[in-house]
Amino acid sequence: MTPNSGSFVPPSTASRLKSGFAVIIIASSLALTGFAQTDQISESAQRDIASIVDVKRSFSAGERKLSSNLVFSSRLAEGKPVGAAAGLIDPDIAVPGKVLKVVIKGSASAELLAGIAAHGGTVDAVSPGNDRIEASVPLTELEGLASLSDVKSIRQAPLKWTNVGALNTQGYIGHRANSTAAMGKIGTGVKVGVLSDSALPARVAALVASGDLGPGTTVLPGQAGPANGSDEGAAMMEIVQDLAPGCQLYFATAFTSETSFAQNILDLGAAGCKVIVDDVSYADEFPFQDSVIAQAVNTFVASGGIYFSSAGNSYSKTSGAAGTWEGDFKDGGAVTGPIAAAGETGRLHDFGSGQTFNRLLQASSGVVLFWSDPIGGSGNDYDLFVLNSTGTTLKAFSAASQSGTDDPIEDIAATGVGGTYSAAANDRVVVVLFSGNPRALHLESLFGSASLSISTTGQTHGHNAGASTQCVAATYWNSAHTGTKPFNGTNNPTEVFSSDGPRKIFFNPDGSEITPGNVLFGTSGGLTLQKPDFTAADGVSTKTPGFNPFYGTSAAAPHAAAIAALVWGAKPSLTNTQVVSILRNTSLDNMAPGTDRDGGYGVLNALTAVQAALATP
Repeated sequence: MTPNSGSFVPPSTASRLKSGFAVIIIASSLALTGFAQTDQISESAQRDIASIVDVKRSFSAGERKLSSNLVFSSRLAEGKPVGAAAGLIDPDIAVPGKVLKVVIKGSASAELLAGIAAHGGTVDAVSPGNDRIEASVPLTELEGLASLSDVKSIRQAPLKWTNVGALNTQGYIGHRANSTAAMGKIGTGVKVGVLSDSALPARVAALVASGDLGPGTTVLPGQAGPANGSDEGAAMMEIVQDLAPGCQLYFATAFTSETSFAQNILDLGAAGCKVIVDDVSYADEFPFQDSVIAQAVNTFVASGGIYFSSAGNSYSKTSGAAGTWEGDFKDGGAVTGPIAAAGETGRLHDFGSGQTFNRLLQASSGVVLFWSDPIGGSGNDYDLFVLNSTGTTLKAFSAASQSGTDDPIEDIAATGVGGTYSAAANDRVVVVLFSGNPRALHLESLFGSASLSISTTGQTHGHNAGASTQCVAATYWNSAHTGTKPFNGTNNPTEVFSSDGPRKIFFNPDGSEITPGNVLFGTSGGLTLQKPDFTAADGVSTKTPGFNPFYGTSAAAPHAAAIAALVWGAKPSLTNTQVVSILRNTSLDNMAPGTDRDGGYGVLNALTAVQAALATP
């Protein structure tokens, strides 16, 4: 999303979300009377939760492989019991004839593909790794499809968003690309790929005609993006063109699906792009392990390329408005009341000092919970609730079954972004361990739209902050308040909305544990990545309608990509690791001394980077 000013006020998300994902506010498990006496849930709320848990206990083998929005919707459509969930399920989804776009995890065998067809579905895409199928399937056929042995899990297609041109970006001077141009170093011979929501033919043609994009600008066939797209990709290409006018630009959409996004990364690499940049995030990208997009980035970088991505616009702990909490599950006491009396063994999570809830301080776009189990291999069952500000009413829930072949995620979305959660300030978020063992947790407010009353660092995640990705934070082009002048680092702090790191990962891409037997923060498990990596300009001018000014880490990332192109154009013999090392060594420290969780190595400096490249033997 793109902020409106340096004091970022999140815009409407609806204009940026182009998703078939209709999150149903689904289901957690347990009656929560583990609060202090003044914070107890009412008896009626306990009964509602109890009825949902009773339904969860009755899930069939196939239903246990479905995300909770799918299982409760399909039950309602088939006339099966759903308990108190009935009033929280999207009526537009829970109808017998509804066809939904879903993500199927499992082996893409001939038998499974035939099974999808037998259940009335169509295959939309298969991931490069052949273990993820995107398909359109009738809602009432999902239980039967999930029962097939080759299916590990089925989830609904996730939400996605961007992290938001003859004009020149102010970053041209701020990053001193004007000085490299004076040296004749303009990125000549370097192909740069851009991924965003769209760069539609009419807009690209107009920008080529005005000179804001080069005549060789190429959109991969069929990959211009949705017809109602914002042309954010065109604005990003303008920024690259301004700083590195000698490079050749390529574009492909990242908005069709995660599988398509991953394939387009590989296709841009096959087209000869040495630098690729994107500004897109998907809601189900895991913080603790690389998923399909991050794995495509790994492949591209292993082939010799450099990949940049926006850090995200979900605020930072330094800004005082963080919407993320990370830490290990802490037992906050047994769930009591009617569920415990029936033999339930769930445990409340303690966010600190005995507080078993976290507040959303503003009305939120939703919440998502991840934990440190491998993708497609979660056997620890966590659930997620949202209650009203006094803890008396259950407003939203997510309670899929995690029984060993499922993904470690529960998510809730608000009305306006595909869900039915009626968000309000001071709503309470509660995490329950339904069954299993303590794990590291990552809880966040979707799109950074609401800060948490108890927050931590560590927001940026997914492919945006992958080990092979150069993750880019944003600083306002006039952050020093001196006009269009070169950055000096000292006076160029990151934007308050720019997402922070670091990024802890516990699993290798194949799902094996980095530190076997240790997947917790408190025991120093896993590997800590320095994220973000760099800081670059935002709030700049482009000619693309809707992006003048162009704020957000979406604008910062293409500045970084362009500077890498300048370095590589100046010294084509450099390897990708040498270019990245040069960028790190020549950046201007801008936040805490040295590398840090907000600005990374600092603000990129094109002139000193190109000079260092030329001096490299």
